[in-house]
Amino acid sequence: MERRIVLGKMLNLRDLGGYPTAEGRTTRWGVLLRGDNPMGLSDGDAAWLLGHGFTTIIDLRSPAEQEFLPDELANRPGFSYHFIPMSGGEKLPNEEKLIGLGYFRTLERKEIVREVLETIAAAPGGVLFHCMAGKDRTGCIAALLLTLAGVDRLDILADYQVSELYIRPVIRWMRETRENLPAYVGSSKPEYLEDCLDRLEAAYGSVTDYLRAVGLSEDTLNKLKDKLLEE
Repeated sequence: MERRIVLGKMLNLRDLGGYPTAEGRTTRWGVLLRGDNPMGLSDGDAAWLLGHGFTTIIDLRSPAEQEFLPDELANRPGFSYHFIPMSGGEKLPNEEKLIGLGYFRTLERKEIVREVLETIAAAPGGVLFHCMAGKDRTGCIAALLLTLAGVDRLDILADYQVSELYIRPVIRWMRETRENLPAYVGSSKPEYLEDCLDRLEAAYGSVTDYLRAVGLSEDTLNKLKDKLLEE
């Protein structure tokens, strides 16, 4: 199976399968895709997604982002599109050290996180969830799912970190066209996500306890695990 999947102009589309867990199981291939905004997709690209069972699309971007660059799968036949904004288009933090705190505050919008994860749990087939670059909001949701599955923290941080590499062409273009861009823009240093996860654990006891606090039932948590894990 392939980790990174090249469709259209998407740079950071990746499968969450193949990660080992503490119980000796492995996350499923072909069930959950994390990605950047679907762009430049051909009919063949859409057919590939449908052919592999990815029929549910979750768009985590802000209303302004959605209006500026619509999700190309939103109105394609065969897809169930869910717009669940995890942010309202807030500005970047003023300091790099505040990025993890920003992630934590995003996840404190518990009703949004609950809706995202309940949608994934209820999806009849595979799910593609995305934001704009597939790094921050998408990375937080991926981290919650992989933690629930029992994937080691180091693998979760590695899964987050690789976004920086895949979106390099976009960051290079931004640096060429925008003045005074903070040096950390586009970075996905493990410390950012680790800070967020540490804050969740300090506040709730564990990531799973946090997921219960957002309102997920035990039935939903079990459905997510069943979706995530190989038999």
